[in-house]
Amino acid sequence: MIKNWAIKLSIPFFVLFVVSGCASLPLPEEMKAQVATYQLPKFPEDGEAIVYIVRPSSSYKVSMLNVFLDNQDTKSEMGSTLGRQYIYFSLTPGEHKLLSKGENWAETNVFAKAGDVIFIQQEPAMPILRGARNKLLKLNDYEGKYHVKTLTMGTTINRNQPNVQTREVQARIGQNAKANTYTGSVTAGRFAKGIGFSNMNYKLEVTADNGDKTTFYIRSDSRVIDVNGNQIDWKTLSGFKGRKVEIEYFTITDATGGDPSRNDFAYEIGQKGVRLLRFLD
Repeated sequence: MIKNWAIKLSIPFFVLFVVSGCASLPLPEEMKAQVATYQLPKFPEDGEAIVYIVRPSSSYKVSMLNVFLDNQDTKSEMGSTLGRQYIYFSLTPGEHKLLSKGENWAETNVFAKAGDVIFIQQEPAMPILRGARNKLLKLNDYEGKYHVKTLTMGTTINRNQPNVQTREVQARIGQNAKANTYTGSVTAGRFAKGIGFSNMNYKLEVTADNGDKTTFYIRSDSRVIDVNGNQIDWKTLSGFKGRKVEIEYFTITDATGGDPSRNDFAYEIGQKGVRLLRFLD
């Protein structure tokens, strides 16, 4: 009898866990009313289309999903999102493939005409190992506009549009600061935890050829690239020590640890944050 009650009680708790990251949406009529006078942050340039990639779910919000255009080549990466973020970038008219990389690759095809505004949703899902799996969904105009209106800007690295981030994101990852680069070998490292130990960064000691030692923090919004140019999740790595690296860094001015919803990494303010780390060997 006790076992039967345990099974019955476990079902609603499981359902609650699954849906906890999904905010309820207004009815279509309400969404349409809310965006009736809303102006998107960017419209297509003459002769081009524009695509908005939205990620309204807060599930697996610190697991980065990277967006690529047409293929999986590193040079085709257009940006990335965390939970409750969006990005946008231009498309030339014609057939395109949009790809999203989490634990898996998701993709969808779109046909863009000059002047089109296209909305695509990233939907994260439970991983098999770590990070988040994902899929891509096409949205109606009013749905896409509603999400853009209610989300914050993610990270855009489109080399043709390097300055489309909002001031909030620029301040968070130091885009307004002068780009600084440091090259050396990793000599020490350990996890750096936020208050409550529910989020982690990585404290990295790097020693230059002249013997100078510098400490950097790898955060949720940092990018780590292997020697072949592929982006990797630093949390899955081991054996940092002895590896030669090149680091683009900035001065940390926030307490988020790279997650804009947090405020428990105040001790990192004034320290060097990793914007991009490349392994050189």
